[in-house]
Amino acid sequence: MSEFGWAFISCSAGTGGGGGSADAQGPTGSLQFHTASGGLSGSAELLFLTSSNTLRLTGTLDVSGTINANEFNINVVNRDVINLTATGSTKFGDTADDKHQFTGSVYISGNLFASGAVQLNYYRVTSTVYTASANDYIIGVSTSSGVTVRLPQSTNENTGRILVIKDEMSITGGRPETPSGQIAISASAGSSNLIDGNGYVALAGDNASITLYSSGDGNWFIT
Repeated sequence: MSEFGWAFISCSAGTGGGGGSADAQGPTGSLQFHTASGGLSGSAELLFLTSSNTLRLTGTLDVSGTINANEFNINVVNRDVINLTATGSTKFGDTADDKHQFTGSVYISGNLFASGAVQLNYYRVTSTVYTASANDYIIGVSTSSGVTVRLPQSTNENTGRILVIKDEMSITGGRPETPSGQIAISASAGSSNLIDGNGYVALAGDNASITLYSSGDGNWFIT
């Protein structure tokens, strides 16, 4: 029997030889596949659109090998994805109002560059006791009474973290050094954290400020 490197599929209705259909089946543009009965069929779920040079699949694609592509446009990433790895440069978003949200820690081993504004969290304290949250960067004390600001735990997860605490009240004669008027900055309640080796430091005077950083090993230091 002769062997041919091509096959002819008729686009008109009819039945080919060999007990199976030799005609193209399915809607216009559908890719043909071999059926269990020996014929050919097509589906609206798998189409090649000649007008846009696009292969369109509706449904699930299972790939056991590698996909090579110049560009991916992804609308939804399944939450079952555990790890994404990429080599070379990558780009997220294409306009200034795009937002990319991460839940958890972000580790950067190289330089961090920002062409726009870097948003750092600010919190205004008006109560007598405030414990800094994991998102605080600038804490403004806006009360003339005594205030205690408790620092978060200094752990490996926040090594190098910086906190700025600022007295926002202009008090005639300066803020008193007595506990009833001073701003006391203390380590986390129930922890062994220290600030420059002390359990707490005090802000006195008028509109004073202090900047601290976490060493990540249980201590805070004043810059």
